[in-house]
Amino acid sequence: MAQGYRQGADTGLDLDAWRRVVDGFHEAVVVLDPEGVVRLVNPLAAVLIPEARPGSTLPEAVDHGRHQDLGGGWSAWYRGVDHYLDEAARRLSALTERADTLRAVVELAPAKHSVVVLPGVRGRLEWWRRTPAGDVAVARTTRQVAGTVAGFTDVLDRLVEHAELTDLGEGPWGTSGTGLAVPLTEGGALVCFDGTWNVDLLKRFAARAAAAMEASDRFVQQERTVDALRTNLLPATLPDVPGVRLARVYEPAHRRVLIGGDFYDVHPREDGSAAFVLGDVAGNGLEAAVHSGRVRQSLHTLLVVEQRPAHLLHLLNSALRAAGSRLFTTLVVGTMMPVQAGGLRLTLAAGGHPAPLVLRSDGRVDEVAVHGGIVGVLAEVRFHQTTVTLAPGETLLLYSDGLTEARKHGDREQLFGDVRLKAALAQCVGLPAEAVAQHVRQVAFEWLGETEHDDLTLLVLQAES
Repeated sequence: MAQGYRQGADTGLDLDAWRRVVDGFHEAVVVLDPEGVVRLVNPLAAVLIPEARPGSTLPEAVDHGRHQDLGGGWSAWYRGVDHYLDEAARRLSALTERADTLRAVVELAPAKHSVVVLPGVRGRLEWWRRTPAGDVAVARTTRQVAGTVAGFTDVLDRLVEHAELTDLGEGPWGTSGTGLAVPLTEGGALVCFDGTWNVDLLKRFAARAAAAMEASDRFVQQERTVDALRTNLLPATLPDVPGVRLARVYEPAHRRVLIGGDFYDVHPREDGSAAFVLGDVAGNGLEAAVHSGRVRQSLHTLLVVEQRPAHLLHLLNSALRAAGSRLFTTLVVGTMMPVQAGGLRLTLAAGGHPAPLVLRSDGRVDEVAVHGGIVGVLAEVRFHQTTVTLAPGETLLLYSDGLTEARKHGDREQLFGDVRLKAALAQCVGLPAEAVAQHVRQVAFEWLGETEHDDLTLLVLQAES
């Protein structure tokens, strides 16, 4: 190739000689002058390095392949087909939304103009293509429009491996001329115009594009499944209960799916009382969330026939064991009833769960001594219940062990612990329920910093003053 360089000539390279050589290359070739301006682009480079245009400079942030010094300040970039396909596959694999993936297929396809045709809803076709403004848009037509393009339905139906489309019929191609069509996904095709006309290249690109599209479709289906499950697994909005202010904090370990093993519920009754629960299933993520949903549903059903907290836990333990429960569950259940003179009377029972805390009006923090074994594991397990009275303005705090076991940022050996929790709660004298919940949350997350945490849940019950 160095023979194309004319020693001592003011023009540097003999570009005509170079063009005759590199036009037949199976690599994309771009030649730059000493000023970094593109002077030569072979046909494959026009497709594989579309940002390389004669008279322009190459963006530094773009990977153009292999670089070579040609002498005299001139240089060349070479990009092989495999390099281009690997880069396209990498960029496509990072996308999860169907529309984003299709836009990227149109933009990355090895042609100056490309169209993706796919089956749509109700037997229609979608035509994804570039607009004159340079962005990607979609048009929708009936399936019959494809039949106006000679040979195109054979590609859509995979009767042929490729076809030249010379008569474009009524399709919304957004361009004119001759297109080369290859199958894409089931019932779909990739059509390229003004490209390299290398059928093997188009097929290999289409295979990678099809894999990315199928992956994004699977991801969308998984997201829809998770959303459907999440609708039933997310804790319900706190209801209005006479004489009570309610607040909560719900911070799952997996924030992206917004569900975990912690749960809470409040069930008002017609007599003005209400049942409440806060629990924690071993583990976190989707499996724990599904089990917590099972526990919540079981409790909701059992509350129809039993309202005494300790007896309710006995029934729940039997129900979970009969259902083949394999995950440990700890929880506090209780009932609350407004007192005529003011305040609340609470009856509570617990199964293996951290003791609830009561914030008194003088700033004292009391533990509620209520004990019981883990639920859903052993046939013989004991539960005890106790009664607590809240004066107007006093607060009961239920919480999961994700709070007390939160690890300090910068020192994972230190846990938040009971002492810090009681101190944080004691600072909340006179605050309404929502402010109590947010203060405890703030103190906990200042302790955590940016470190990971387990599911972390609080439920605040406050007697109206």
